[in-house]
Amino acid sequence: MKGLSSRFHLALGLASLVVSLMLVALNIGLLPDSDDAVLAGRVALAESVAMGTTLLMDEDGDEARLRNLLGFVARRNPELKSIGVRRADGLLLLDIGSHATGWHISAPGSATPGQLEVPILQGRGHWGRAELRFAPLASEGAWGRLASAPVRLVAALGIGSFVLFYFYLRRMLRHLDPSRSIPGRVRTAFDTLAEGLMVLDPRGRIVLANQAFMQVVGGHSDELVGKRASTLAWTNRAQARVHRDDTPWAASLKDARARHNVLLYLDSAQNGRRTFMVNCSPVPGAAGVPAGVLVSLDDVTELEEKEIELRLARDEAESANRAKSDFLANMSHEIRTPMNAILGFTELLRRGYQHSAQDARKYLDIIHGSGKHLLELINDILDLSKVEAGRLEVERVRCAVHTVVLDVVQVMKVKADEKGVGLSVEFPAPLPATLLTDPARLRQIVTNLVGNALKFTQRGAVTVQLRLAENTEPALLVIEVSDSGIGVPADKLDVIFEPFVQAEASTTRQYGGTGLGLAISRRFARALGGDIVATSVPGEGSTFHVTLEAGDLDGVTWLSPQALAAAQTAPAALDVSTWKFAPARVLVVDDGAENRELVRLVLESAGLTVSQAEHGAAALEHIATEPVDLVLMDVQMPVMDGYTATRLMRERGITIPVIALTANAMKGFEADIAAAGFTAHLTKPVDIDAMLARLAEHLQGERFAAGDEAAVTPQAPAAPASEPIESRLAKHPRLRNVVRSFALQLPARLKAMDDALQRHDLTELRGLAHWLKGAGGTVGFDVFFEPARDFEQQVHNDDAAAMRAGLQQLHELAARIVVPEAPPVPAVSLEGAQA
Repeated sequence: MKGLSSRFHLALGLASLVVSLMLVALNIGLLPDSDDAVLAGRVALAESVAMGTTLLMDEDGDEARLRNLLGFVARRNPELKSIGVRRADGLLLLDIGSHATGWHISAPGSATPGQLEVPILQGRGHWGRAELRFAPLASEGAWGRLASAPVRLVAALGIGSFVLFYFYLRRMLRHLDPSRSIPGRVRTAFDTLAEGLMVLDPRGRIVLANQAFMQVVGGHSDELVGKRASTLAWTNRAQARVHRDDTPWAASLKDARARHNVLLYLDSAQNGRRTFMVNCSPVPGAAGVPAGVLVSLDDVTELEEKEIELRLARDEAESANRAKSDFLANMSHEIRTPMNAILGFTELLRRGYQHSAQDARKYLDIIHGSGKHLLELINDILDLSKVEAGRLEVERVRCAVHTVVLDVVQVMKVKADEKGVGLSVEFPAPLPATLLTDPARLRQIVTNLVGNALKFTQRGAVTVQLRLAENTEPALLVIEVSDSGIGVPADKLDVIFEPFVQAEASTTRQYGGTGLGLAISRRFARALGGDIVATSVPGEGSTFHVTLEAGDLDGVTWLSPQALAAAQTAPAALDVSTWKFAPARVLVVDDGAENRELVRLVLESAGLTVSQAEHGAAALEHIATEPVDLVLMDVQMPVMDGYTATRLMRERGITIPVIALTANAMKGFEADIAAAGFTAHLTKPVDIDAMLARLAEHLQGERFAAGDEAAVTPQAPAAPASEPIESRLAKHPRLRNVVRSFALQLPARLKAMDDALQRHDLTELRGLAHWLKGAGGTVGFDVFFEPARDFEQQVHNDDAAAMRAGLQQLHELAARIVVPEAPPVPAVSLEGAQA
C-alpha cells in the first residue's frame, strides 16, 4: 500500500464510509429486504392452504377433492416443492410432490424459511397440520448471502462511490495542492538552483522540494509532498539517526530564528551517504508565528572528502617532518662521532702526543677509519637521493656472487671479532660460479645487512647463507642474513624499511645509525629484480631474506658447497705498495688549498713535479707560460670553473690529458664531463691508489712493493687475560701523571660502584660507569671502554645478574693495570714535547 498515491487512499476511505452507512441502514430496516417479502407470501400461501383444507374436511371430508386442490396450488407456485397433510397422530394422509422424503422437520410446530406448517382445525379441536416445503431462498448459503440483493446493492454503491471519489479528488486535490500555491516561475527558478531546497509548512511537512534535492533522494518531488522532512534518513557525523526535534528546521519553526551551517548527513539508496551544509530561514507569518521554513541544503560531500584527504596529507607531512627532524638529529650525532675522532687524533698528532711510530700509525688508522665511516654516511644519503629522484641505475654483469659475499664477510669479521660475535658463510647447496647482477649494489646490500646484524648482536653469531631458490622463473639468488640479536617486534618489520626510521627511538641512542641502510638495500634489491623481507622473534634474533634475479644460467659452471667453502680465505693484507713515475709535470687545479696540498704530497712522493692553480683562469695562464704533461682539474671553482677551463683548452688546441676531480657522485654527471672535453674523472674524496693508477695510464708510472719500513705495523692482538694492561700514554712525559692519577683512584671508584650496586642506586651506578667509559679511553686504557659501555647499558636495563657479572669483569681488568711510576723530574713543557 506504500506505493499507492494519497488520492487512492482518500477515495478508498470515502467509499468505505458510504458502505458502512449502507450496512447500518440495512441492519436497522431503513432499506427494504426482498427475502422478507418472499417469506410473507409463503406464510400467506400456507395459511390459505390450511384454510382450504379445513373447509373441505368440515364439509364432506372428500380426500380426492382435497388432493386436486393441493395439486393445483403446487402447480401454480413453482417455489412450492411439496405439500403434506398430517393428522394429529403424525399419520401423513396426503403427499403432494414426494413430501415424505423431502420433509426434515421432526418436531411439530417448528418452521424454517424453506419449510412451513400450519394447523388444521375440525370443529373446535385440533385435527392435524398442513406442511409446505419451499425451494431455498436465494440468500441462503455462503454464496447466496454474497449474491443477495442487499449485498449487491452495497457492493455496487461501494465500487461506484470509489470510482466517483477517485476522479473527483483528482480535480479537487489539484486545486488544494499546497505546492501549487507557489507560482510556476518560482518553482522553475528553484529547479535551476544547484543546491537542494525544501519548503516546509509549520508542521515540518514538505510543501516543495526542488530538482537538485530530488536527485540526491531519488524519485519525484510529488512523492515527498505532505511528508515530514524528518522522516528522511538524516544522521549526524557519528552515523546516529537525528531525532525530528533536533533538526535545524524544527528549531527554526520553534523560535522563528534562522539556523546557519548545520552539518547533516543523508543516507540514500541511490547515492549513498551524502553530506549537507543546512541553512534554515523561517517564513514570517501572522502574530510572529512562522508560516513555514525555507531549507537550503548545500552538498559538501566532496569538500568533506577533500578535507579528510588534506587532513591525512597534513598528518603524513607532519610525520615526514618529524622523521626528517629525527634524521637530522641522528645525522648530527653520526657525523660528529667520526669528525670528533678525526679532529681529535689529528690534534694529538699536531701536538706531538705520540711517542712512537706505532702510536702515530694507530692514530692515522683511526683517522682513516673515521673518514671512511663518514664517507659511507654521505654515500648512503646520496644513494637514497638517487632512488627518490628516480635516477638509480644498476648494471648487470657476470660476477662471482659468492666471492663478493665472502669479501664483505672478511672485512666485517674484524668488527665481529672485536665484539666476540661469530660471523660465517654457509653454502647448503651447489651454486653457479657466476650470476648476472650488479656486484657493487650486491656488495652494498650485504654490507648493510651484515653490519646491521653485527650492530644489534651482543652475543651469539651472525650467519650468511647463499643458495638458489627452488622452482622459480626466472632463477632467483637467495641470501639470508641471520643473527641472534635483539630482534624486531612483529608490528615493526615493515617500518624498519622506511627511510630514517628504526624499530624504536631508543635504538638510535643505544646503537646509533641513520635508519637508511635497510631502506636503500631494499630499493637496490627491487631494482635488481628481487626484494628484501624480514622475520624476527624479539629477544632471539632476526633473519633478512634477500632475493635477486640470477639471470641466464645456461652453460654456467656450478660449484659444490665444499668448493665454495674453500674459497673463504683470511682477510687480505693491507696494500703497502708504492708508485714510481718517470719525470713529468702535473698541474693541480683546485680552489681548496688543503686539497691541492694533499695531492701535491702524494704526487711528489711518486716522483712527479707538481704545480698548482686555484681556479680555471689561473690554470690557463699557467699552461700558456709553462707547459705541463697532465692536468688534475677540479670542476666547481670560483672565477672560472673546470668545465669552462677545459672547454677553452680544447678550443685552443691543447690536447694534454685533463682529469676531472669532482665531488659529484650522482649518476648522469659523466655526460657533462665528457662533453666538456675531460679525458677522465676521479671522485672526491680522492682514492690515492685510484688516482695514481689513472695517472699511470697517461704517464710513465709503475707500481712496486714497498719496503719493510713502509709496511704498517699490524695491531697487536688483545693481551691474554693473565697479562698486565699498560696505558698507551704511560710513557708520555706530560700525560703519565694523568694516567697514574686515574690508576690510583680506580679502586676507590670501583668500591663506590660496589656500594651503589649493594644499595641498588642506579643513578650513581650509571654515572660511575659513564665516567669509566670515557676516562679509561682518554688516559689510554682502551680495554675499559666496551666493558664500561656494556655495564652502563645493563644498569639502564636494571639487570641485576648482568650488573654483577659486568662489575666483576671491571674488577678483573682493574687488577691487571700497570700504574706508571711517578716521574723523577718535573714534566717538560708542551713546546718541549713537540720539539
